[in-house]
Amino acid sequence: MPGQRIIKTADTHMKTDLTETLAAFEVYDGIYKQENVDAAIELQDEITPHLLKILENVLSNPSEYAGREDYFAHIYALMLLAHFKNLIAHKVIVDLFSLPGRTSDKLFGDIITGDLPFILLRTCGESFDLIKSLVLNKSADEYCRSSAIRALVYAEALEMIPREDVVSFLGSLFADSKAEEDHSDFLSLAAMHICDLCPEELMDTIRKAYEEEVIWPGMINYQEFEEVLREGREKCREKVKKKIQLNSFDDIHGRMAWWACFEQEQTPPVSSLDAYTPPQKISGTRKSKKIGRNAPCPCGSGKKYKKCCLNKHNLNV
Repeated sequence: MPGQRIIKTADTHMKTDLTETLAAFEVYDGIYKQENVDAAIELQDEITPHLLKILENVLSNPSEYAGREDYFAHIYALMLLAHFKNLIAHKVIVDLFSLPGRTSDKLFGDIITGDLPFILLRTCGESFDLIKSLVLNKSADEYCRSSAIRALVYAEALEMIPREDVVSFLGSLFADSKAEEDHSDFLSLAAMHICDLCPEELMDTIRKAYEEEVIWPGMINYQEFEEVLREGREKCREKVKKKIQLNSFDDIHGRMAWWACFEQEQTPPVSSLDAYTPPQKISGTRKSKKIGRNAPCPCGSGKKYKKCCLNKHNLNV
């Protein structure tokens, strides 16, 4: 029948597009695959199981994929699933960014500090248990944990989660600060995000953390907390909301096409300038990580960095 032939032709064409799109995503060649991303959006229902499988494969053998600089499918899969607000993807995403040490950094690079808070927020379905578990995971990259905190701050601003829940949870991070001592600047990173909450309820905790040198003033100083308290909670919340609006995932091309790893002379979208640092190499890996205050000093003295060469470094800077 003619009608059946048309259906079969359309189905074959769809399968061809799907196969070609997935193949295009797999190999990094320095070109942003805009047409393939558009095709993936058109085929959202059909391609989603394949995108989930890509992330699951990476999770099953992260060290193999972390060493493949020519592989990019997991980056497209991650960004598209966030664009789709796919709730099924949330657990595998959290698991990927909970991998120990620098594994997540090798796989996803500056996505961690740029896109991850929005990715977590868009896929969580207003359930924050897994995001909190990432915050508490001491074996995970501290920047992944920090971005999970940022997601909670965004959720509070959007009234997706009660303020008292977020404030209580983040305040509890400082209850056992000694347990975090070997985790470099995590609590200082946490303090940076907590500051955006205008945390009048936590100021005794914050003040004590500065006194005990748990928060590094070189990352955020106490005066910044005093400033946000003067501004007030509503003004702080509006600032956070504006940042969320400027970093919308609704325009996925606006989030990805200008990355430095793509060989295109394209100006970053205005919405991304304030809060995003583009990847600098194939998978967006950060070129270096700064030395944590509590890490062993690289001079070999055996002392902690903050007790040895930190001040010398600051003077040189």
